[in-house]
This record gives sequence, structure tokens and C-alpha cells, in this order.
Amino acid sequence: MIGRKIGVAVASVAAAAVLAACGSSGNGSGNNGGTSGGGGKSGTFKIALSLGFTGNDWQQEAANLVKAEAATPPYNTKVEFRVDIAGEDITKQIQTMNNEIAAGMNAIIVYPLSPTALNATIQKACNQGIVVYSYDSLVTAPCAYNVHIDQYEWGVYNATWLAKTLNGKGSIANISGVPGTTVDTDRQKALKDVLKNYPGISIAGSANGAWAQAQGKTAFTSIAAGHPNVNGVYAEAGCYAITQYLLSSGKQPLPCAGEFANGHHIYMLSPDVCSKMDIPTNQCIHLQSSSAGSPVYSGELAFINSVKILEGQKVAHDIILPLPQMNTSDLDKLGEKAVGTNPAKGAVVFPPSKVTNPGLFSDIWTPLVEQGIDAALAGKSDKISDAKSCSEVEGCKTQDKLIFDDNHSGGN
Repeated sequence: MIGRKIGVAVASVAAAAVLAACGSSGNGSGNNGGTSGGGGKSGTFKIALSLGFTGNDWQQEAANLVKAEAATPPYNTKVEFRVDIAGEDITKQIQTMNNEIAAGMNAIIVYPLSPTALNATIQKACNQGIVVYSYDSLVTAPCAYNVHIDQYEWGVYNATWLAKTLNGKGSIANISGVPGTTVDTDRQKALKDVLKNYPGISIAGSANGAWAQAQGKTAFTSIAAGHPNVNGVYAEAGCYAITQYLLSSGKQPLPCAGEFANGHHIYMLSPDVCSKMDIPTNQCIHLQSSSAGSPVYSGELAFINSVKILEGQKVAHDIILPLPQMNTSDLDKLGEKAVGTNPAKGAVVFPPSKVTNPGLFSDIWTPLVEQGIDAALAGKSDKISDAKSCSEVEGCKTQDKLIFDDNHSGGN
């Protein structure tokens, strides 16, 4: 199992992983609920990145990667690109998408606040031949495209690791994400489902961390104030900030099952590895932790595939990315090879001399996208590879439509 984690999951951030324009799907206008856009258009395409939430490192990185790809040849001469931010209000997100439709966009790449609330607006766009591509969080409109991981699997992996690490006993703090999204809903269901198998573990308290380090820490302290003896943390984001808080307070760090953040990963490294890689050893405490990612490159991939659809190529309706996942033992096995600045050469941990923000999410690249760390940091072109097809990458899955079951609030 460890071999698969390193060979597929860690590699999905480092050197082999994810998806692309493969599979098949219709390219009609979507008038009958079919797939949006397409038709082999030529010339310049007008593409909007339609953001519903920007209050954390993940969203900023994802937007930066799309911006960087739009600035990279050949896209810089064939795409007119714009970014719109609606905020956390679903009504405003609907208004923003209507404005993009009225402005004559050829494609809309969207991070949705709800799996269903945008559906009527999405169908309106599809009826006008506009490609609508949702990334990370899902939409259920039949004509839209989706690219995402299995968020329920994210929760199962992290919750199982935490339960086993605690030997099935104790209490945990639960730091949730943005409510209403399929991401948060599926991860929370997975936690509760896993804990049914570990009756000796209870949830001391739950609080919304909004997928941000600072808010994750605040959520944890609010729980710990009433439950000072929690034994572990399940954090959709915040493991770095929570561990930093515990250390600065003279408290013992807790096992933390959480996100793919760089500061989190540095805490997971051993002092020996850090001494050899010019990382201050006081930042490397060999934290017992698990880490799973919801790749920030999914928006970049949605952009690449939207252009392919507009040019008349067939792209699968739904792409499920391999889950980036690793724990402290996996990092121990990678040793010094885990640290570097080029994810295309295997780096899954970036040194603080390169990445000063510990909240940066490390799952920025796979062979199916192109941009490197400088793109994630600044939104400027940093092409480090040529995008490959889904069929060339282990773990990439495509399907013609979302599959609905009890574990996935917006399908999978």
C-alpha cells in the first residue's frame, strides 16, 4: 500500500499523476442538456475564470496557475482572459455568471459554491454554446464539465490514518471547510463514516476553518478551550497553523490529519533530512501526520481542456484525479528526494528559501499540466513540462457523466 501511495499519490504532486483531455463526450451546444460548447471554433477565445471564494491560499494558487497558463504560448495569443470574483454569496455568483454570458464568453471556468444552485445559469450558458468547466467542487448540471478528486476518499484516507494512529481511542478536534460545497460535505461524511468503525474515538468539537491556516487555528483554539485534552486533529486545512500554535504555547504537537500544505510537510520532515537540505532544523519536528491534497492544478487543467473543446477536440465530461496522499512514514522513505523546487523532478516539499508562505499547497503539478512553482506563487508563466494525456498517467479516470451515491453529495 505504501508503494502505491508513493508511486501514485505522492507522484501525483511530484512526478506522475493526473488527468487530461482524454475520453469522449459530445461537443454539442447543450440545448438538450448535453455537453457544453465546442464545435471547432477558431480565432481568439474569450475565457473567464469565475471565482466564488478567494479567502485562502488554495484559491489564490489555483487562480495563479490559470493566469500563468493563459500567459503561456500558445494560449497568450489565442485567449482573451479575465478573472471575476463573486465572493461567498451564491446569488452574486449567479449574477457574475450571467454577466459573463452577456459579455460573450466562449468558456467559463468556475469554482462553484453549490453543486446545484448554479445549474439554471449553467444551462443558459450551454444553450448559447458556452463551455462551462467546474474545478475541484462539483456542479450537477448535465452540460457542464467537472474535474476533481474523490473528496470522500480524501476524508476516508485522513480519518483512517488518524484513527489508527490514536489506536482507536481518544477525542479529536474537527476543523471543517467551506459549508455547502461538495468538498466539505463529502469530507465530513467520510469522517463520520470512518469513526463508526472506531467507537472509542469521539469528536470533541467541530468548527469551520474555511480552508485557511489562520481560521483553522482559530477554529482549533475554540474547540480546545472547552476540550483541552483532545488527542488529535482532523483538519480540512490548518495542520501547520495548529501545530505552530501548540509549539509556541509550549504544548505537545498533536497528530494531525489534513491538507497538502508546504509548512505542514516541513513539520513532518525529520531534523536529519532538513539539516542536509538547508532547512532550519527547528522547523522539522517529525510531526506524526497524514496529508492529502485536492490539487490546485485542477483549474489549470480546466483551462487547458476548455481550449481543446473550443477547438473541436473531444474531452471527457468528468475527470477524477488521483488523490495526492502521504504520511510521515512515506516522507521518511523519500528522504532528501522529497525536497526541491521543481515538482516535475520529484519535489513534494519546497524549502522555505523558495516558498516563504507555509500555507502554500504543494500539489501544484502533474504530467497533465504545465506550470511550476513560480506560476503558483505569482501567476506568471513558468512552464516546466508539456501536458500529457489522461491515458498516459497512472490513476487518471474519465467518465461521461457524474455517478451519484450516498457518499458523494454532488456525484463523483
